[in-house]
Amino acid sequence: MGAGILRSTEVFGQVPNNSTPPNQHSVSVLYHHGIVIPHHANMIYFIDDFSRGVEVNYALLRFDKSGWQQWYNFPEVGIGFFYNSYGNPHIYGQGLTLYPYLHFPIVRTPRFSLKNKLALGLGYTNRPFDYQHNPENQIFGTYLNAYVGLGLYSSYRVLKDWSVSASASLNHMSNGASRKPNNGINTFTLSLGASYHFEPHLSPRLSRKVALPSNRRDVEVFMNYGRSQAADYNFNLYSSGSLSIHHIWHRSVKSAWGAGLDMIYFGAAPFVYQEFNHQDTGAQRLFYGVSGGKQWIMGSTTAFVYVGAYLYSQIDTPQAFYPRVGLRQSITSNFVANFSIKGSFFRAEFLEFGLGYRFNYKKNVL
Repeated sequence: MGAGILRSTEVFGQVPNNSTPPNQHSVSVLYHHGIVIPHHANMIYFIDDFSRGVEVNYALLRFDKSGWQQWYNFPEVGIGFFYNSYGNPHIYGQGLTLYPYLHFPIVRTPRFSLKNKLALGLGYTNRPFDYQHNPENQIFGTYLNAYVGLGLYSSYRVLKDWSVSASASLNHMSNGASRKPNNGINTFTLSLGASYHFEPHLSPRLSRKVALPSNRRDVEVFMNYGRSQAADYNFNLYSSGSLSIHHIWHRSVKSAWGAGLDMIYFGAAPFVYQEFNHQDTGAQRLFYGVSGGKQWIMGSTTAFVYVGAYLYSQIDTPQAFYPRVGLRQSITSNFVANFSIKGSFFRAEFLEFGLGYRFNYKKNVL
């Protein structure tokens, strides 16, 4: 890399100055021990044990200047597997999760690193709610769930091929209201473990790079579809969907802001919103809003967080605002796949999958 980007100091395998450091691969195993956070009253009576788990990660560190990683201070990208117990194996069972993750560095020296973890993936629980055999489980309504993991991870290289690791993690799993009940579960755990490094090089010293500015402008149109269950003992699934159009202002090659209009059809609304007339027409399930938020661009993948405000509906919504968070993956230069969660603050309403078209009407000239 350029002068000032790389200063190679203590390494087991010396990297020449002014060269691109080699990519690094590692495998880590951590043991987790912690608590289940009882965020619903009925959980207090059933949780009688700690949360225990095992985490296995495969990690890749890329240091080339051409990739998006340089704008995020070269984060660790990986695939992880997590087994976790939930404080009562007879009611809540155990969970298995598989997920891609990012470790964003806070501190990185040749031997020591401190980093934030963000993970989003798929989870499986072996004892979901069953109105005959497991009615006490009010946290999982399905075997398959969405998993979100946040954490603070540290590691120290003690040998040429080995480092020791520790973490503090917050783990969430729920199904996004695709099936009820869907209170979800949160665990807070501390962990200790070790990592094996396939390359002998220590981490290079890298200066933080400021993302290049951008004045690119896009218009994005997305159509999404999802299904959800309205109540615990109403086993029907109701279709939902949305049509959104947003204007996107790129501030740099790593981030952008968006704002626009949403038309949302929430099929389960007659049973979720108690004020609803159950003899409603389809038009009464339509909600119109305006929303805006931020996008984080990582190559062909974009993460986003939007917050909207309802402009018009035929009934009063529980809250005036609604969040939407998710990921978008470019398929071509114009077509984009979408996965997101439409919520009503502190409660998911439905998971949505869709396809969008991104129209770039102004190229970046900065």
